[in-house]
Amino acid sequence: MSCKISIFSSVGRLGTNLFGDVTIVQELINLNAPVSRRPLAVDGLCGPATISAIEEVQRRHLLVARPSGTVEPDDPTFNFLTRGFAAEVLGSQQIAWGARVSAAFKARLIEIAEKIDVDPSYLISAIAFETGETFSPSIKNRSGATGLIQFMPETAIELGTSTADLAAMSAVDQMDYVEKYFNPYRSMLETIEDVYMAILWPAAIGKPNSWVLFSKPSPQYERNSGLDTNKDGYVSKEKASAMVKAKLLKGRGAGYFG
Repeated sequence: MSCKISIFSSVGRLGTNLFGDVTIVQELINLNAPVSRRPLAVDGLCGPATISAIEEVQRRHLLVARPSGTVEPDDPTFNFLTRGFAAEVLGSQQIAWGARVSAAFKARLIEIAEKIDVDPSYLISAIAFETGETFSPSIKNRSGATGLIQFMPETAIELGTSTADLAAMSAVDQMDYVEKYFNPYRSMLETIEDVYMAILWPAAIGKPNSWVLFSKPSPQYERNSGLDTNKDGYVSKEKASAMVKAKLLKGRGAGYFG
């Protein structure tokens, strides 16, 4: 299965212009450009040339009389640029955090993401959050959870291993257990919130982001009270996922996307 091409936020005039998103749009514009047009520099920087090229696409191909010069995720301009293309056409596939991990780890993660039908940038951003951006297979928390997605001891046993064995593995080898863990949720994880819910609270997969996971007083709330960022006594799916989304945003920045 091929990965779908996606951007996280707007690119172009007055856009958010994350380095990774701009890079993808620049590559797509070049793939769609006539041979006679000089290719854009794929530098991740949204300057006048990139905005002008977006406007040209909107004017020439979408017949927009007053082009905005902006591309949004899944808007007509982005859908035109990506029509019929899979991520493989972008050459060496670039993902969030890809510049901060080994080539072998990145390749294995992309392979697993394709198998479980999830955006690799979502999966690696969840791992970045769970490991404090270390991507260490041996990192532990106070409750004994270990590794890339913080496997609990009982979860490790269910997967046919142990937290001690997981901690002794390389990050690439531990990805076999990440795949095994995520397999039951294959093709169910369309959003980054649902990817993180698969790790934190699988019952919330597919629920609206307003859905409440934990509220006080309860042992579950006490264990996860750090996710209640505004301290109003409950943790919603949106609140719980906020820090993982922040990792995705950071991972698509310059020096991280690659």
